[in-house]
Amino acid sequence: MKNSKKHVLLFGKTMLFGLSLMWLSACIDSNYDFNQLDSTIQVETQLVAPLVYSQLELSDLLTDSLSGLELHIENNELFVVHRDSQYMGNDLIQQLKVLPQGTYDFALMVGKELPVEITAGDVEYDVSFDFGEINTNPNERLDSILLGDCDALIKVHTKHLVPMDGSFLDIIFRPEEVLLDTLKYPGNKLRIPLKPGIPDAQEVLDLTKAKLHFNGGSTFHAHVRGHIIASAPFQSGTEIDLIVDLEHLLPHVTYLHIGTERDIYEGEKVIEFNYTEDFQHVDAFFPFYDPQILMSCINNIGVPVRYYIDYVEAVDTRTGEKVRADFGGVNPDTMSIVVQTPSFDEIKDLSDYELLHYDVTKLIRYSEVMFDRAFGHTDRLFKINPNQLRYHYRIRSIDDEPDNVHFFFHNSDMKLAEEAKMQLWFEGDATNPDKNFYVTLTDSVLFMEEPVDLDAVNLTADTECALKLSYQNSLPVGIEGNIAFLDADGKPILQDAEQSFQILAGKVDECGYVVESTHEENAIRLSFTFNQAKRLLTEVKTLLFTYKLANNEFKNVKLRTNDWLELKANLYFNGALVLDFAKEEGN
Repeated sequence: MKNSKKHVLLFGKTMLFGLSLMWLSACIDSNYDFNQLDSTIQVETQLVAPLVYSQLELSDLLTDSLSGLELHIENNELFVVHRDSQYMGNDLIQQLKVLPQGTYDFALMVGKELPVEITAGDVEYDVSFDFGEINTNPNERLDSILLGDCDALIKVHTKHLVPMDGSFLDIIFRPEEVLLDTLKYPGNKLRIPLKPGIPDAQEVLDLTKAKLHFNGGSTFHAHVRGHIIASAPFQSGTEIDLIVDLEHLLPHVTYLHIGTERDIYEGEKVIEFNYTEDFQHVDAFFPFYDPQILMSCINNIGVPVRYYIDYVEAVDTRTGEKVRADFGGVNPDTMSIVVQTPSFDEIKDLSDYELLHYDVTKLIRYSEVMFDRAFGHTDRLFKINPNQLRYHYRIRSIDDEPDNVHFFFHNSDMKLAEEAKMQLWFEGDATNPDKNFYVTLTDSVLFMEEPVDLDAVNLTADTECALKLSYQNSLPVGIEGNIAFLDADGKPILQDAEQSFQILAGKVDECGYVVESTHEENAIRLSFTFNQAKRLLTEVKTLLFTYKLANNEFKNVKLRTNDWLELKANLYFNGALVLDFAKEEGN
């Protein structure tokens, strides 16, 4: 926890010795011979010297490191804020994708299948590309795909035929199924020239801006034709191989329809939940009364869906403790968010060129739901010390007209953003005192710059020495305090003189706010023995105050920026001071 600023002692050697000399100077007779007098004089006195003024501000309650939390202030109300997000678009789109892929190998015959030898022959063949599961589910429909920057690799292997100049193969696609870039591929045709003397050839088919239309089916068709001139006679009907690799298709826009009430995606997320370590540990327990957790869905996938949270569970794996969210009073129950989605009408009139350069951020829609004490029992998360957060969720399609078109771009995404906003408002729990707010912090106070020189100023054995503490507490909680003593090296000394004290809480109204501070003069007295007092004055450099702020009244309390604790300490002597002038003059 934070230490407050160090405060300087107002009482020291100079004040003690100076005040004594001032009192004595009124009684000195110049006719006396000091050489014939005892050099020590004992003076009966009472002395109260101001020591310490310490004011703890509310910032002292906050940790040095908030583990990614932010401090937020609104009208003197203090909040800590935690933000997190996860991107789900890739997972969701992978479930929606029904992408035509695969490698297809066709055996083509050159010339007529006759038992004669020829030196040249034509190729004429119809081929089809079957994409299996596409459009076989009556509850789903893939309409078309506008491809982005991608290509297909076409290979031809003539085996034992060695082609001569003028050999080629053409692949002609049906434009109602596959429409290529018309400027690059006139006639919707790819020509593969076969190089003289080389039995293998390959060509890249550029599918950028190509449009795939499925027309309710799962098969594409193409017509292959060509002419082969060989360097040596060959048997009519000899086979050559045509290999079409469609493994790297990249959709830019996919047009489809996802049927009613389909579980598109589901899973369980396990998240490390360690940011509560700043608030639930050996020195602090912050049972937030009403943490507000805003979950937002940022989405530009044009598929109407509902996001279901089946449960949210906070778990302390070390103890086995767990709590679950309570949605609407049922524990557990399924909570759902209707995710706002863009409409097909927003893009249906755009050209393919415009679609390829479209800014998908124009399609973003926002949906959100607030979890709090009333809806979700978020306060339960801070009644234990969880180190994991688990939640199970599903994304389901919702009712939509079957002829409506759904869509998504290749860079469409869905992001779930979480913002936890936790006011420093803590619940009192009289039935379980261990679950009440408390926090321990320290305040180090400089006691004196230099120790008192007791060679010249000493105390008689019956001199009483005490610290008297006065306080004004404008915090809504009481304080259990302890005072310890440190030497010049910061090491504890005078452990036998360490003492505890208590400070009463400020008066709190029904809303948990302080309405009146508690003010006590000389309420706490810390006494020292003769030997302890001597060590206090000669060895102690720093006073270390340890405060435990605790909600022992079991009330709901709210901490604000203008809450504070003021502590004053006076050093009090009652007895005799002994001054040795001979030693002082010798100095």
